[in-house]
Amino acid sequence: MTTPTRKWLTKGLTILLMLMVCLAVLQWFIIKELFSFGADMVKDALIKQAPEGVARADIEETFERVKTAGQQLPFSFLTGRISLRKIRDVGNYALEANADEFWDAEEINTLLRMMNASVGFKGKVE
Repeated sequence: MTTPTRKWLTKGLTILLMLMVCLAVLQWFIIKELFSFGADMVKDALIKQAPEGVARADIEETFERVKTAGQQLPFSFLTGRISLRKIRDVGNYALEANADEFWDAEEINTLLRMMNASVGFKGKVE
């Protein structure tokens, strides 16, 4: 036999569990949207600053690959499609390369190759 206190505790814990699941799903969507927003901001800034010798289509394609892989998190991480360590290295490289607030063509092409490698794309970007 259950006591009224035990029934109340069970109902309360069930409600808390449902609330936690809802919050986890909400966090997942927020993280995906922030990732997408950040990728779009960096892509736009890089396209505006890109000098001659950098194909703007390559920048757009690369960021779309990264954004697609980011939208599939955490599954793309678990399947090995995206490497968060490589993405961190890309971020560090971007900060160092843009320390003088000027991008040259070689820096952008290197950044694009690193980004493509972080999502497992082995195509050629020049």
